[in-house]
Amino acid sequence: MPRTLVILLVITSALACSDPKPEPPPPTVRQVIQQHARADLRPDSFSMAADRGRVLGDSTAPVWVVVVSDFQCEACKQWNEEVLPDLRDRYVSRGKVRVALLNRPLPSHVNAMPAALVATCAAAEGRFWQTARRIFATQSRWKDLPDARPFLDSLALASGVDSAAHRICSDQARGQKLVRNDEERTTASHVDSVPTFFIGTHRRVGATSWRTFFAVLDSAIAGK
Repeated sequence: MPRTLVILLVITSALACSDPKPEPPPPTVRQVIQQHARADLRPDSFSMAADRGRVLGDSTAPVWVVVVSDFQCEACKQWNEEVLPDLRDRYVSRGKVRVALLNRPLPSHVNAMPAALVATCAAAEGRFWQTARRIFATQSRWKDLPDARPFLDSLALASGVDSAAHRICSDQARGQKLVRNDEERTTASHVDSVPTFFIGTHRRVGATSWRTFFAVLDSAIAGK
């Protein structure tokens, strides 16, 4: 499993264990990052490129924000459009925070899976965030389409992906496997609704206002 999302899996699994019964207690985010920071990176692969493409921020940033999202979810769209830009400008660009996104397409959202597939394949070419922005921005146009793939593919192409590489990824099992892996990771972390946010050692579920999100993030950065 790629190193980047190995870390994210351990982080989300650790943060999900809020029940005090297990002993010893799960590692903190800081301990997990320190443990893996010294590991040697393996040569790039398709899956590693897709995983890295979904991480924003400097590798030395001390706090993780892991977002579990569904492209057809209205609250996820709202967070992406109203909170993420400030998060990038005020925290990610200043080396305070790393942000990563994991897919959790809900069965009730019939076009969430193809949207996740298209965006994750774009991540392998380093165009995830550009594609995700376009997918969220046009949510009302594709969410009820009987076949949303052509429209979603056009958004990835507009974001600069290579058409041949994108077609190979999105039409073959390896692209679908990336999304399924996300689903397995989030299930292991007891995530059953979207959006879910792991902010440092804090977990927030559901729609979260700009004010609340950054209050929790500032607390996480302060080590509280």
